[in-house]
Amino acid sequence: MKKLENYPDINFIENMTLEDMQNRMISDFQGKYEEITGKEVMLAKADPVRLILYAAALQLYQGMQYIDSAAKQSFLKYSYGGFLENMGALKGITRDLGKAARTTVRFTLSDIRPETIIIPAGTRVTPGGNVFFYTETEGSVPIGSMYADVKAVCTEVGDGGNGYEVNSIKTLVDKIPYIASVSNIETTSGGAEVESDENLAERIYLAPSSYSVAGPDDAYKYWVKTCNPSITDVRVGSPMPGEVDIRFIVGDGELPEQGMINEVEKFLMEGERRPLTDHVTVGMPDVHAFNVNVKYWINESDKNKSAAIQRSVDEAVQGFAYWQKAQIGRDINPSKLNYLMMQAGAKRTEITEPVFTVIGDTGLAVMENAAVMYGGIERD
Repeated sequence: MKKLENYPDINFIENMTLEDMQNRMISDFQGKYEEITGKEVMLAKADPVRLILYAAALQLYQGMQYIDSAAKQSFLKYSYGGFLENMGALKGITRDLGKAARTTVRFTLSDIRPETIIIPAGTRVTPGGNVFFYTETEGSVPIGSMYADVKAVCTEVGDGGNGYEVNSIKTLVDKIPYIASVSNIETTSGGAEVESDENLAERIYLAPSSYSVAGPDDAYKYWVKTCNPSITDVRVGSPMPGEVDIRFIVGDGELPEQGMINEVEKFLMEGERRPLTDHVTVGMPDVHAFNVNVKYWINESDKNKSAAIQRSVDEAVQGFAYWQKAQIGRDINPSKLNYLMMQAGAKRTEITEPVFTVIGDTGLAVMENAAVMYGGIERD
């Protein structure tokens, strides 16, 4: 998306403002009046004719705004909604309508049975509330065994089914004879909302790279983002010829669960997405934890709004934490923290932690603890 932002802005109405439109209409009226009558006319601010022209200018300018907006929808940088989806149609790309969270559920018997116990496809389990998961395929507990592990998917599309820890899904909704208990053996993950305009625009931009069978970086990025719309950043590397190392994060810089990593790896193996000679491994970034320890002061001239500035500084620190983990391979950079705190209203800062740290292409900087101390008021 940064590449799209670097393309020049365009305007189909020559950056005309409402004031420009009003002035042009007044000028045109006065010129035409003199041409027809041979007399000059000056329209005072309260002249009824001027007021009528102002009202007409407002309507005309609104129409020009619509024209400008409609014309821009033909360009990826400005397109949104249905317009963007139609741009995707030119490259065979459709908006991902979201995915349901997934997990593996263990069905445990009350005792070993002399016959196979069938777990029907569609059997529902729940962690409580209005969240339900159902088995995708039929499962079975073989003779002599006490349990069976079956893949399950949330009944609702979206990220609402994510994050249920191991053993938190314990209730069997559709009763099965001899099943004594159920529990998820993986944290639920992979659920995603309808794909955002930003993510769709990026995939459309990357789409031409996917036509290559040589395995360029952008092709892998395109396919990984296509697999699940909750994936927000992808880093592709090649530690040696024929080896492709892929790391990704989801949402607001969160690490993916193993189930989602497996899903992406399987997706890349299908069809013609992977060049035959590439050995692809998929994983999460290497976490580089850091702490924030900072003290700051506020200008004396800002003392009447010091409480608001303190809140803004706290938000700036959290914004710094998000900025650090929003992109894989982003070095730990205290200069960014200083910039954000100054923007929030701090006069000066003393940053003890973090120190600048190079984390490498596969690293992800994640803040663990933050100690933010207000030093008081100082002269400007």
